[in-house]
Amino acid sequence: MTENLQLLELVEKEQLDEVLRGFTQITGVSSFIISPEGEPISEQYNWTHLCSDYCRSTEKGKQLCYKSDRYGAEMSAKLKKRVSYTCLNAGLIDCTSPIIVGNYHIASFMCGQILYKPIDEDCARRHACAIGIKDLDGYLQAVSSIPIISPERMDAIVDFLQVITRTISELAWNTYVHSKQTRRYLDRIINMVSDGIVSIDTQGRISMANDAVGYMTGFNKHEIIGQDFSEFLGDDDSLSTYEKMLSTVREKGHGRAAIQLATASDKKIPVQVSFDKDKEQQAHLACVAVLRDVSQEFAIEQLKEDLIGMMTHDLKNPVFSIQKAMQLLSSGVLGTLNPEQDEVVRLSLGTTQQLSRMVMDYLDIYQHENGELRLRKEILDMRTILRQSIDQIELIAQEKDVAIVYNPPTAALNFMGDRLRLIRICLNLLENAIKFSPFGGTIHIESRYVSPRDCPYLSECLLDREKDEQHYVLTEMSDQGPGIKKGAEYAIFDKFSTSRCRDSCIPGGGGLGLAFCKLAVTAHHGVIGVASPVCSDRKGELYGSRFYFLLPADTKIKFQTAGIEL
Repeated sequence: MTENLQLLELVEKEQLDEVLRGFTQITGVSSFIISPEGEPISEQYNWTHLCSDYCRSTEKGKQLCYKSDRYGAEMSAKLKKRVSYTCLNAGLIDCTSPIIVGNYHIASFMCGQILYKPIDEDCARRHACAIGIKDLDGYLQAVSSIPIISPERMDAIVDFLQVITRTISELAWNTYVHSKQTRRYLDRIINMVSDGIVSIDTQGRISMANDAVGYMTGFNKHEIIGQDFSEFLGDDDSLSTYEKMLSTVREKGHGRAAIQLATASDKKIPVQVSFDKDKEQQAHLACVAVLRDVSQEFAIEQLKEDLIGMMTHDLKNPVFSIQKAMQLLSSGVLGTLNPEQDEVVRLSLGTTQQLSRMVMDYLDIYQHENGELRLRKEILDMRTILRQSIDQIELIAQEKDVAIVYNPPTAALNFMGDRLRLIRICLNLLENAIKFSPFGGTIHIESRYVSPRDCPYLSECLLDREKDEQHYVLTEMSDQGPGIKKGAEYAIFDKFSTSRCRDSCIPGGGGLGLAFCKLAVTAHHGVIGVASPVCSDRKGELYGSRFYFLLPADTKIKFQTAGIEL
């Protein structure tokens, strides 16, 4: 057995104290338990005034006492039975009996501090002077109070001591065997887990690693144990992240981060790691880390992004070709169409325009996520943008007999922006309003200049409050649909979100139209949002939604994007 076993890890301190108290009450002699090195590891019971106040009161006396205790412990451990001997300090009679677990000496039960007969006064003085005692009278008085016990009585006490130490040894052994079995069971469970698990000691070294860590890194797990965890980090960023995570664990007790892990073949694998502090090491950093290899997830995500990018680019040209062909047919350049043919072409043209917007939405979102989105800004008039958008969406509105009402202001609403993307913003919002409007419904559009003082939408998002007089272009589109699900006002702008209406069975779209709107408005340093419900009928039922977006008339004004990040 090579484990560094500790008695207090196998037997509760309260149990040992109870045994010591009982032993002292029955025998009347002192008792305590020491480590194999001679250091006390328990309370000291019924100690004599001589030992506690004189023999161990000087450094030389204390060292003699430890040496004496260590001698007794070593002799009893060697002989594997109790041993009586004369103390090296004051010459008292002491006894020790070993506590042994599986041939491993883990502690010794000490008792004694008695005499078989009184000590000669001159001998006692020599003992006192040898350890540097100044109060000789007090020392001699303490010696005279030492209990005198016959050797036969002491032998009986020591026999009783040996029975107690055997009992403690058996108790410790049973606990050790149980813990060993439990540890093996836990080891089997831990090694069945596919995620890597390591424990990190207070020095940052790996003290335990399961099999999955070996599979993950290519190292033998026994090679990993004892190494500094930071040695297995794949790059400087991972090291910096790890060091920051240690600070977080110190403060909060847990943390999570993404790092690169180095392997035996000098490759790097992406890993999600969760740290949890050892609750029993409150003053230290000892923690457990769970490592999850996310290489496959990364590869799938990259494949998905590449596929979306490829499909988007490849779809753009054929869709535009179909759209141009429909426009040529509708214009009559290729010949006059009869009314029925013209209606079919017009519907097909509307559908291709919708498909074209979807493709462009995909493309812009893909470019944005890869840092490639660029705006082509010019001076624009929001009235013109809205008029062009209404003209393009009119056919779809007519299918549901939905009226689009827009009374533009007389003055121009000028600002800097990307014309094509702003038209697509308006088309997506209008198409969304038409889809959820009832047959025969009405969509109201308003646009105007506003300032922070008269626009509640700006009150919480404007950063540069010193420019309160700066105007912004506000566009609002109100529909008579069922409204937005409660709590979904922000989620509907997330990518692939389709949760629009509260009580409708209307099928959702691809979930990219509103996500594109948020992306494009934010790229213009603007704000987009929705208010719902905005209307009530005679029965008090609430319905309707009002989508709005604001664009700064002066591009130097920036808006917070908190709460509307992409």
